[in-house]
Amino acid sequence: MPPETNTILEACDIKTYFPMRRGLFQKLYGYKKAVDGVSFKISRGETLGVVGESGCGKSTLGKTIMRLIEPARGNLWYYPQAAGSASGESRAGAGAAPVDFFRIGARAELFNYRRKFQMIFQDPNLSLDPKWRAYQIVEEPLIVHGIYPDKARRLEFVYGLLEKVGISAEMAERYPHEFSGGQKQRIGIARALALNPEIIVADEPVSALDVSVQAQVLNLMRDLQAEFGLTYIFISHNLSVINHISDRVMVLYMGRVMELSPGERFFEKQYHPYSKLLKDSILTFDERSREKFLKKFESNELTHKEVSDLSIADKNEVETSGDYCYFNPRCEYKTDICLKKRPPLVEIEPERFAACHNYIKLAEVK
Repeated sequence: MPPETNTILEACDIKTYFPMRRGLFQKLYGYKKAVDGVSFKISRGETLGVVGESGCGKSTLGKTIMRLIEPARGNLWYYPQAAGSASGESRAGAGAAPVDFFRIGARAELFNYRRKFQMIFQDPNLSLDPKWRAYQIVEEPLIVHGIYPDKARRLEFVYGLLEKVGISAEMAERYPHEFSGGQKQRIGIARALALNPEIIVADEPVSALDVSVQAQVLNLMRDLQAEFGLTYIFISHNLSVINHISDRVMVLYMGRVMELSPGERFFEKQYHPYSKLLKDSILTFDERSREKFLKKFESNELTHKEVSDLSIADKNEVETSGDYCYFNPRCEYKTDICLKKRPPLVEIEPERFAACHNYIKLAEVK
């Protein structure tokens, strides 16, 4: 079936497993299911916010999409923009052959597609080479990919790009340690933009920054998205940040999608108890909300066993294990079926999906 006209990326049942070993001889005894069957579609120019607590698999999902980590299973269909499309309009499904990014084996072909997918990393202190000046950091991908062979033209482009993200020509001569955290992240954004990508995976790009600087970087990213027609997969544990920048929200818990919804409607009403827990954890000046959150925090058992750590060495068995809701130890709405069957991600109203057997109960909660 052809995708919607504007689809640029479609993830189908992505699974990323890490082997677990122990003993003197590091014997394999199971797999950690960091990403466990994630599927979604994203349109050109859209921002998909991926949210969840630490350890839910969101960063692993981002790195898997970039193929910095190889998936255990799944497909990632990229729909190139058809030649001749006017004014940046996508014509995927109308002549542009889709490409499964996970099935590209030849290094030369993968190298070419790397230009379409770029990443902004969480910690600019670790992602920027301390021995290189700012302009050299942004210039490197252009040299690697053979863009602007003429050095004068290449440097003109680099300085212009840095200027666009708020780094002047004078500052471009400095080393990373001479910049503030927000300025370092701006350099990281410029580097991601250097190859004119279509999709940018932003992994917690503002979590290490002060609140005031966060707003500046987020507004910069939105302006650049409008100017260059970028598609963002924005990963964060902060729902306030997700609310500011995302068009749609995808909630992950222990590697599984709990809810997928348009951004505005998600913050109006949540259909999964985990989504509601995340929403209630947003700090506000409303003392009643704070009191409600503290009561919920004290009553919930937060130290539950890692149900995704399965002591089975056969990978095929691992993939068919854990057929129940992973959130049930923390859920106040659970019933017997939650312990026996994994809830599928179903469309409960137009464009809203939830993986919960008892979402109707939650919908009735005022």
